[in-house]
Amino acid sequence: MATLACATAYQFRDIERPEAWLAGIRARCAREGLLGTVTLAPEGINLGVSGPPGGLAGLARHLAERTPFDRLALRASPAATAPYRRLHVRAQDALLSVRVGLPVAQRAPARRLSPERLRRWLDQGRPLRLLDVRNRFESRLGKFARAETLELAHFRDFPARAEALRAGGVPTVLYCTGGIRCEVASAWLARRQAADLWQLEGGILNYFAQCGGAHWAGECFVFDDRLAVDAQLRPTYPRLCRRCQRPLPDAGAGVCPDCAAQDGGAD
Repeated sequence: MATLACATAYQFRDIERPEAWLAGIRARCAREGLLGTVTLAPEGINLGVSGPPGGLAGLARHLAERTPFDRLALRASPAATAPYRRLHVRAQDALLSVRVGLPVAQRAPARRLSPERLRRWLDQGRPLRLLDVRNRFESRLGKFARAETLELAHFRDFPARAEALRAGGVPTVLYCTGGIRCEVASAWLARRQAADLWQLEGGILNYFAQCGGAHWAGECFVFDDRLAVDAQLRPTYPRLCRRCQRPLPDAGAGVCPDCAAQDGGAD
């Protein structure tokens, strides 16, 4: 049995003075031997932590019983070694760089699509638009075979790229690593265009846990020391670009495609 586990979770909820909850969360993480990052903002909470499975359960109980986040679902996977080196518990103005412009209670994010249902749709060849809202270096490391990418340098570029998106006659399914970017991106889209919008519940990591690598090609970048995981949620530790430190999609290259392009060609 694995002695360590990694967990991610988020919950959007309007709260006042998020900094008021920091000390209690920090103390509980330290008590449970957890490392990683917990971010609070007036729009909710986002976390990625690792430690003993019992410690993760203890943090989940604390958040449910001692904070406003009573609907937080931690998604955990086994880990051979701790993928985080420190503990950071912090408050920010927003969880992500893209702002919806509405309180959480007034937002209308896309309906959640279970991994099993998405796989069924893909198995059937159902007409749909599968939209990857991650950064381009993540998409180049791995993505759904049918996915359309936005070539984002940073998630904050999403509004500018999304302005050109037009609702079609088929469902649009957004996906990202763990779901939080889809929550914001779909709420942003819903304010500006009427469309049949869906978001992959729990993101790629939940899809891997439920459906393995069906319809997926490559690896999935993760924001911790593992760098990437395969469809069995095993860390792959890909090689890094020697300039920007991003994972390399080609093990034989020395720099990533972005840095090579800036140089005017391959290294």
